[in-house]
Amino acid sequence: MKRRFYAPTVLFIGLLSAQVVATAHVYLSNLNLLQTTEVIVRNGYLAVPNARVTAQLDALGPAMAGGLFFTLSIGAGLSLLTLIAAWLWDRVFHRRLRSSIIGVVAWMVLVYLVNSNGLNPAASMYAIVVPLVTGVAAIALLPARTTLISPTGILWPVTAALILALLWSLVLDDNLFTNIRDHLLLDSRPGRRIVDAYYTYTLYPAEAYKSLDQKQIRTCILGNTLNRDNQRRLERVLRTNDYLPVAPGIPADLTIGAGAPPARLLLAHNRRPILSVEKETLLGSPAALLATYADRLDNNRMLRIITLACLRVGFPLMLFGLLFSLMGALPNLYLSVAVSDIIAACLCIAIGSTLLAPVYRGHTAMAAATATDTGLSVSSRAIRIAALRKACEERQDITLAARKADLQNSPDVAERYWLARSLAYSHHPQAVSMLDQLSRDPSPIVVCQALWAMGERKNRKAIPQILDRLSKEPHWYVQMYAYRALRRLGWVQPRSLQPSY
Repeated sequence: MKRRFYAPTVLFIGLLSAQVVATAHVYLSNLNLLQTTEVIVRNGYLAVPNARVTAQLDALGPAMAGGLFFTLSIGAGLSLLTLIAAWLWDRVFHRRLRSSIIGVVAWMVLVYLVNSNGLNPAASMYAIVVPLVTGVAAIALLPARTTLISPTGILWPVTAALILALLWSLVLDDNLFTNIRDHLLLDSRPGRRIVDAYYTYTLYPAEAYKSLDQKQIRTCILGNTLNRDNQRRLERVLRTNDYLPVAPGIPADLTIGAGAPPARLLLAHNRRPILSVEKETLLGSPAALLATYADRLDNNRMLRIITLACLRVGFPLMLFGLLFSLMGALPNLYLSVAVSDIIAACLCIAIGSTLLAPVYRGHTAMAAATATDTGLSVSSRAIRIAALRKACEERQDITLAARKADLQNSPDVAERYWLARSLAYSHHPQAVSMLDQLSRDPSPIVVCQALWAMGERKNRKAIPQILDRLSKEPHWYVQMYAYRALRRLGWVQPRSLQPSY
């Protein structure tokens, strides 16, 4: 029985260490964001997130909830990898010196990679703490005897994992996560709660490892070495690209000063020179040059890559490992290990297949979707959603058909979500009132798509409504989409009333 709970216990300890690191990581990022938004507001700009969100940035709750993203991605991946490595080191390689050296070197390579574009303390903590804590737990709790690496010990878990991998490969495409959300999560109450939690808390960890170019609003300082004319011209260009000039004396994302010769400009970060460019180059192609500047500062690139890889591979494998151990624990009280493994493998395949079924229906419905008008009124939920998605892809105007089917009042969140998105391409007058209704939907993900559609429609009359919504909205994700819609409609942050140069 001890063997059954060995892996779950070690993984729990590894995840717990990751959660501690992730909470600290997100909390410090939240404090930094709080400082930035205070500066932005103090200089007379519109801040995103607004005051209703920033009031919670110094609380521990959002940091812990946001930290779960890192725990269940990079934490899960590193914990699982360390558990496997520790087990093999002891059982297969018998703790030989050579295998120990190889393991330490691989660990050091990981630490180097996450710091390859500049020192990254947060990424270093994940790479050091999680493997160290998990490795110590894996060795300390290692059972005296095990059948895991024997033919009978690995046959059934590996077989179950391979069968599930083959089954899920049937829906493996660019729309996998979308299909999981639409047909698995949004079709059940527990799933909708997971989606709501995702939209409520994921922007906190996202902010912690975004590149500067991915951030919504950034601050800059126009140095006093610039002449007055250059300052005025740069101020307009920078505001257009969401780099907001603020008063000197505080840390900013970008500082621009005169270079040598004076025709050149020096772009610096915390007094560290990053780029030296021609003035006309910055004024003529600001977006490309600012993207290059942000790329030079991006020390989270490898952290994002590893986190995404762990989310796609490590998290599902960890779930399978935990499920297999738990499914085999109860039979193991009365039956042999071999029989318990067979039962656990069958149960895992059954559960995995059950979860796959709605995703597969959505996948096949999307491939077979044809006429949109008829597809919106059929009884099959999967076909209705596929028809709405097809309308979005082909930019069809489905206002009348959707109105006839009363989809704006559909009890299904996924249908209202795709309806809102599809209305971006409608030219029918009723689309405006439908979007207005959907923009007040109780589900944040529907509201986000309604705001996105308003931006895509290029109707500047919607700007006052979106501005009002942005200032009052308590949901950060909705605020983000509202700001993007404003920028899509050509709205630019007004010039600061405070002296920024």
